Amino acid sequence: MAKKNVKKTGSFSKGDILKFEFDGMELSGEFIKKGDDLLIIKLSSGYDIAVPEKSFRLLKTIKSAQKTTEKIVPEKSEKEPDITIITTGGTISSKIDYETGGVSPTVSSDYYFDLAPKMSEYGKVAIKPIMSILSENMQPSDWIKIASEAKKAIDQGSKGVIITMGTDTMHYAASALSFMLNPLSVPVVFTGAQRSVDRGSSDASTNLLLSAITASKWDGGEVVICMHAGLNDDRNFILRGNKARKMHTERRDAFRPINTKPLAEVYLDGSIKKAQPYRIKSNETSLDTKLEENVKLIISYPSMGGDIINYYIKKGVKGLVIAATGFGNLPLQDKSVYEAITLANKKNIPIVITSQTIYGATNEFVYNTLRELSRFENIIYVGDMTTEAAFSKLMFVLGHTKKIGEVREMMLKNMAGELSVRNEVDSFLL
Repeated sequence: MAKKNVKKTGSFSKGDILKFEFDGMELSGEFIKKGDDLLIIKLSSGYDIAVPEKSFRLLKTIKSAQKTTEKIVPEKSEKEPDITIITTGGTISSKIDYETGGVSPTVSSDYYFDLAPKMSEYGKVAIKPIMSILSENMQPSDWIKIASEAKKAIDQGSKGVIITMGTDTMHYAASALSFMLNPLSVPVVFTGAQRSVDRGSSDASTNLLLSAITASKWDGGEVVICMHAGLNDDRNFILRGNKARKMHTERRDAFRPINTKPLAEVYLDGSIKKAQPYRIKSNETSLDTKLEENVKLIISYPSMGGDIINYYIKKGVKGLVIAATGFGNLPLQDKSVYEAITLANKKNIPIVITSQTIYGATNEFVYNTLRELSRFENIIYVGDMTTEAAFSKLMFVLGHTKKIGEVREMMLKNMAGELSVRNEVDSFLL
């Protein structure tokens, strides 16, 4: 018996629950939209799937969406929006380029309304595209632009700000903004996507919706990252921006809390479950964009030598962050490393030491070599601070002072939750 003809998308509407056949499988899910000859359907598991229209066969409409005379999209408002979404590019703004096989940030800002139409339940939304680049190409000057735009949105009455960007350097940007926007009167929420919006099982729509819930309902006054807590689309973590890190190249739950727990979890039903204390919204938001951008990051390794430190000194670097091994060890048996640090000390160039182990904290009192290093005034061990947070914080600190004593004092001061009072060494099991 011949198969029935493919049913056209005009025969059903957005929100309809469909039973359909694709690639020899019978599936069911909610019809989201049609675009580029693809039907986007959210499966009952929560995953989005992109089905080529020519391969789709409708078996049954299980449930029709409630029909209204108006298109159900978030209420847009350039004036006094409840939520402002600042878009910068990245995978969440990207589609596949079928000529190259890669993705590029080509999605228009209005496409976000199609991705997460239920944002309308949480207020009026304004979208502000300010750049369209992949996050690996971002510069500290771009962080300043994002922070300034967020402050402008807050001053205009937004109750929450969402920043969409690429995930590769999201934890760098979130760390930087945690120092530049401090204190905060509203949540500033970073989100993105691990898979482009036109791919099957894209995580973009869930991340946008749960970020909107966070921006509108969460009582925290912090810069946070809102990304998947697990592989399913049921909940997201609300992570302190300067205590999180991208820990996987492609998993939906790539972002994990480092040396701490999530601040909260946010669910699709609009509920938010607190996981640990956080800073409550302040009465005002302060913007401070003084950054010294001439800061470099070095990874310590067995044959590092002192030449790389000397190179940056000759280039006029203002500060260095070294992701050292273990508790903060450097290969000091190589005399060139010791000599380079001595030269940096003479030139009053601060060297901030973090651990490349990611979890745990530096400790300059464990080994004799560390005790020897700690005698240098310019060597600053920063406990359990992440390397990315230390990198952006050193830029912020050097934007305000170049005096080594003051740099040390500011780097060791817990400004925005970047230093843990008590290190939770088991948090990597989350």
